[in-house]
Amino acid sequence: MHSTVTTLGLGYIGLPTSALIASHQISVHGVDISQNVVDTINAGKIHIVEPDLDKAVASAVASGFLKAATTPVAADTYLIVVPTPFKSGNHEPDISYIQAA
Repeated sequence: MHSTVTTLGLGYIGLPTSALIASHQISVHGVDISQNVVDTINAGKIHIVEPDLDKAVASAVASGFLKAATTPVAADTYLIVVPTPFKSGNHEPDISYIQAA
């Protein structure tokens, strides 16, 4: 069976996680709201600073196991990897990013 993963959020957690999964020859469709982020990743480059991530992403994209877009696709597994900051003035989480994903 050919597994597929859709990752919602390609930031400091989502992109390394997606690259790692793709390195195991699992198709990953990464989603981000920024077209610039999507274009950068699809070019095999990275938009964040993380040691050795550039090599992992370049390899995953070149092998065809990592693709990015601004819209999700159907998958066997979904990962929601977006920020959950605290609301101003208290320790209640702001889940608006999760709801938007």
